[in-house]
Amino acid sequence: MSARRARLVLILLLGGAAVATSLHAQAPAPSPAPAGSPGARADTLKSIVDQETGAPEGYTYSPMGRRDPFVSLLKPVSPDQGPKTRRPGMEGFLIQEVALKGIVKTPKGFTAMLLGTDGKSYFVGVGQRLFDGVVTAIDATTVTFRQEVTDPLSTVKSRDVKKTLYPSEEAR
Repeated sequence: MSARRARLVLILLLGGAAVATSLHAQAPAPSPAPAGSPGARADTLKSIVDQETGAPEGYTYSPMGRRDPFVSLLKPVSPDQGPKTRRPGMEGFLIQEVALKGIVKTPKGFTAMLLGTDGKSYFVGVGQRLFDGVVTAIDATTVTFRQEVTDPLSTVKSRDVKKTLYPSEEAR
């Protein structure tokens, strides 16, 4: 009797699957979303996006009082403090923006050559001021910066950042 029951259950399952498949094939296409629904908002957002480039037209980020997650907490730069309004020269660059290109030994000590975002090279010594820090030490392969941290939740107000001539050594 149990084998007979098993066959009956199998027949019912297969029949139910066949009925569900036929009902799904005959289902009508979904109607457009009403004006106030979330689907309607998605349709209007699609119409804002430029069809050729895929870029949004006139989109602006509205933080609504929250911190912008893409702005560094180390020394935040406000939108009106772009590269044009910062001081010219090394005083206008963030530490993360400069690249160490060379170090030269002189009778007075070491001098480092840094490449700025403007494509120019700058020679710096110990005590040189940058936008968010100062050069504290230079040796044969490394330049050490003291970077000011302006994160209100951090107990640390400064940290040391090192840039080496050979970037593979930084990972070690």
